[in-house]
Amino acid sequence: MAETEQKKAKNPSSKKRRRTIWLVTQWVGIPVLSIAALAVGLVIGYVYLGKRPLEDVYEIETWRHLYDLVFAQ
Repeated sequence: MAETEQKKAKNPSSKKRRRTIWLVTQWVGIPVLSIAALAVGLVIGYVYLGKRPLEDVYEIETWRHLYDLVFAQ
């Protein structure tokens, strides 16, 4: 009987710890995955579809030029 009481006592703290781990994973994991998806999308769109060199993907001048082309009057 003492073993079941110990298991019941451990259970609430275990649930709280799992919930804390899940919240931390959400707050850290989702932004990291979003940034990784953005980086992969830039490479796929610019290098494979646009047939441009990989070095140009992460240069700010490239994206300023693209912005100027899209929003030119």
